[in-house]
Amino acid sequence: MITRKRFKLSSIAALGALTLLGGCGSALVEAPTYSVSEVQSFKVSGAPSQVMMLEIVDANNTLPNKVWSDALSHHGHSPRLTFITNSDDITDQQTLKPKNRVVAVVNPTQSTMGNKICTAPQSAKMDGTSDQIIVRFGFCAGDDVISETRARFAKDPFETQLVDTADTLSYQLFPRHMRDQDDDRCARRVPGC
Repeated sequence: MITRKRFKLSSIAALGALTLLGGCGSALVEAPTYSVSEVQSFKVSGAPSQVMMLEIVDANNTLPNKVWSDALSHHGHSPRLTFITNSDDITDQQTLKPKNRVVAVVNPTQSTMGNKICTAPQSAKMDGTSDQIIVRFGFCAGDDVISETRARFAKDPFETQLVDTADTLSYQLFPRHMRDQDDDRCARRVPGC
């Protein structure tokens, strides 16, 4: 089991992410949280063929699985991942580790946080009164969440906003380097410290 130490982006980076995406007609992606300080190694070892499972939990069937996987594939730092929703979609030359996956929960219940996104994600039916679609994303290694974030999308251009924010979601779920805020030897402005 992974030691439960939560890492957050610095407040300046988080504010930048919120400001960047909080403009008119844009999705709002919240600051991510991390359970480990080295997410990149989990990403590389969890997807040796750069293919990873994408689990969508959506009581409303908002978008087809193919739209989700196409929208989130090939973004972020290299190695860029291809997401699939069916393990039969890999070739004979590819290796898949299905316990390492990204989970996307549309309209998540309050209990879908932390490791619950990996073990028992819950999606609630939407009643049609909200003009937003909230999605919680988690990168899971078995029953443990490695990184997670939440995004708020406008209901009408949801698919377009999902595609437009895929880079940001990938950078947040799979950061290459994180500053260790508990390390007093690190200067605040030193990248990757």
